Amino acid sequence: MISQLILIFLAGILIDLLTARYTRAIAERKLWPATFLSGLVTLASFLLITVIIKENSLNSVLSILAYAGGNTIGTYVGVRRV
Repeated sequence: MISQLILIFLAGILIDLLTARYTRAIAERKLWPATFLSGLVTLASFLLITVIIKENSLNSVLSILAYAGGNTIGTYVGVRRV
C-alpha cells in the first residue's frame, strides 16, 4: 500500500509538470506541442483517477491525499522551472 501511495504521489508530480508544460505551450502559441500535451495530461489524469476510484474508501482517501500532495509539489516545481 505504501508503495502504491508513493507511485500515486509521483504520478501527481508528473501530471502537474506536464500541465505546466502544456500551459507554457499554450502561452507561447505552440499548436502541436499544446495539442499533444493536452491529450497526454488527459490520458494520465484519467488513468490515475480510475486507479484511485477502484480502491476501497479508506485507501481512496489516502490516495487522493497522496495525489494532491504530488500535485502541490509538481505545481511548485513546474512554476519555478517555467
